[in-house]
Amino acid sequence: MANPIVSRTELLAGDVPMTVNGVVKKTALLLGVSAVSGFGMFFFALMSGMSSGALMGLAVVAMLVTMGLGLATAFKPHLAKTLAVPYALLEGVFIGIASAFAFYKAPSVPLLALSATFVTGAVMLTLYTTGIIKVTEKFRSLVVSASIAIMIVYAIQWIMSLVFGSSIPHLFGGGILPLVLVFLPRSPLLSFC
Repeated sequence: MANPIVSRTELLAGDVPMTVNGVVKKTALLLGVSAVSGFGMFFFALMSGMSSGALMGLAVVAMLVTMGLGLATAFKPHLAKTLAVPYALLEGVFIGIASAFAFYKAPSVPLLALSATFVTGAVMLTLYTTGIIKVTEKFRSLVVSASIAIMIVYAIQWIMSLVFGSSIPHLFGGGILPLVLVFLPRSPLLSFC
């Protein structure tokens, strides 16, 4: 099952076929650009003392421009080489602004979340590059079903908070219980694998 955007990009972007090594290098570069711009914007926003209104305005602009670049790349794949770095840069800016905005509500969380996001991306890229993780149909179905399971649990949580003003007990408290709720062996949420 090939990604249609990648397939079209390969056909339209140039004569040189894509290789796994080339994709890994470009992904690492774009991840690095996003990380640098994300951390840079986060610390710039905090050090300069930007107001929450200014942060919100910048976040909306970064989000709209990023969405425009993503759509342009989807509809005109030959622009992917040109738009990839600005997209990664603006995506990092958006994540940095969102983290700075969240810093005012919960100071200990955003820097950890920002770090965990980029470290997770780098670790997964390394695991894929070294061959520790092999993407097979079974792996894809596991990732998709786990993602759907998490989405369902959070949707239930969201509905409970809107309707009843409460949440699923211990879901956000840490520990192993939230993981057990989603990833139980033979869980009905994972039964379609």
